Amino acid sequence: MTRIKGARIKCGAVLTVIAVLAGCGTGADAGGESEDVTGGIKAGQIDANQATVQDGGTVTYSIEVDVKNWNILHATGDVFGYRQALNPVLPHAMISMPDFTMAKNDALLLDARIVKESPQTVEYKIRPEATWSDGTPITAEDFKYTWQVQDPKQCPACQPASTAGYDQVASVTGGDDGKTVTVTFKKTYQPWRLMFPHLLPAHIATQHGDLAASFNDFLTATVPTWSGGPYLIDQYVPNQSVTMKKNPKWYGDGPRLDQLIFRILTDERQAVTAMANNEIQVVVPRPTLDLVDQLKGIGSVTTTLASGLLYEHLDINTAQPALSDPALRRAVFTAVDRQAIVDKTIGQFAANIKPLGNRNFMPEQMLDGVDAYVDNVTDKGLGGGEIDAAKKILTDAGYVIGNGGLTDPKGRPVPTLRMRYSKGNQLRLDTSVLVQNQLKQLGITLQLQETDSLGTTVNTGDYDLIVFGTNLDVIPTATAQSVFGSKGSHTGYKDPEIDGWLSDAAQTLDPKQVVDLLNKVDARISDQAVTLPLYQMPTLLAYRSDLGNIRVNPTRFGTSYNVQDWGVKNAD
Repeated sequence: MTRIKGARIKCGAVLTVIAVLAGCGTGADAGGESEDVTGGIKAGQIDANQATVQDGGTVTYSIEVDVKNWNILHATGDVFGYRQALNPVLPHAMISMPDFTMAKNDALLLDARIVKESPQTVEYKIRPEATWSDGTPITAEDFKYTWQVQDPKQCPACQPASTAGYDQVASVTGGDDGKTVTVTFKKTYQPWRLMFPHLLPAHIATQHGDLAASFNDFLTATVPTWSGGPYLIDQYVPNQSVTMKKNPKWYGDGPRLDQLIFRILTDERQAVTAMANNEIQVVVPRPTLDLVDQLKGIGSVTTTLASGLLYEHLDINTAQPALSDPALRRAVFTAVDRQAIVDKTIGQFAANIKPLGNRNFMPEQMLDGVDAYVDNVTDKGLGGGEIDAAKKILTDAGYVIGNGGLTDPKGRPVPTLRMRYSKGNQLRLDTSVLVQNQLKQLGITLQLQETDSLGTTVNTGDYDLIVFGTNLDVIPTATAQSVFGSKGSHTGYKDPEIDGWLSDAAQTLDPKQVVDLLNKVDARISDQAVTLPLYQMPTLLAYRSDLGNIRVNPTRFGTSYNVQDWGVKNAD
């Protein structure tokens, strides 16, 4: 078997598996069997489904969106389905692994490490044999181009999904014929390991205009005829499929399969039927009770639910005048019963789920060997459905709860509040209904409104309360800055002291200091009752049981992170 080998740079947690549901048998009545393996720190999914596999064959992986943007680094290209289809094509310096560690990609790199702390200097050693599919070596020029298009000072017109880290780089230089890459930072940047997860082909991009034109136009609109990964795109049929063949210039182990197909099925119910008919062999759908039950009922299919870095939360728009009072917000979050929400939603198909107590770290998570997770929510009295305690918070603050509703300390009625949720998302609708009923006991009326443009709704503050999810990185420093910093705050809450803690966390390489600072931020957000974590959203993976080395990866990279290892298991 081949795999992206060890040399992992520890910065995350081992994965806590919620449930493994293995499909056995071949008859129509042969369905999945459930095994609850929750509890304690597990070895994780890094070695799950480890098998020796045969050469040859085809695997079809269902994704839920047609690929409309072929540049995964572009603002409109950072979509999970796009990433699954482009992971096999783009070279990766760093990869987020299933056990919440950030690993250097051993296929591409010999080394990736800090060689100087002031100014912080990182050195990447590229394997001599690493080339693009046209035979052009992968070099420092690819790192440099990938940096430039994500640095707003060098390319103000570029539209990257994120500038985090790249705007802190002073220079990218090459040595040893471009095989040694030296990245020098302007100041210490703690989450440097999150950078360069995908590299773009500089030698191709620079033939198609300046930085902005090549990045925004050419790379987004052009189906890649090149590859720096194990597979090369052979054919793209819009709204149907992306078919890949082996990259003859692949410099790593494998790939084992002759062909890898990404089939586009926008209706997840179609994916279940296709899986039952063996038309697809891998799917990573959004989990629901019906979907999990249907997949469990298919013979010879293994279905896995694993806790990951995506979590659901309830946010309050503090810019709304009625919600500018922390006492009212605290009463709202005290009344919300998170366990009831869990029981009504994901608890129906994922065993032993508990309410989440942190916004930056997941349970059992570690950062470079330092225990990171602290429950800064339950310990603050939030999310327990304590109606009487919530009422006391209000009355102590001068509110009056009457038959006509809730009146603020100045005698003004608290207006009807709008709670927004994603259109077509049953879990979030169920959550909203529960919150509506819970707050009704405080005299607060919620009007539920769906949105078909969640990002716009969040970013414009077009809500009073809203439920949605945040996908953390395995190193959460940059995510915390973008979510809780004053510049990126979608809740309207701004706190100079939080800004200072976030800045300090991003500029220290001491993991204990990072953990302490991010937990101070988290505790302050609880004190001010700005957001309420609800639960970790499980990642669902189903695959044909005769396939080896396919495993759930509940990080941004997703299941296709190791497609070069996939194949049909050898017979015993």
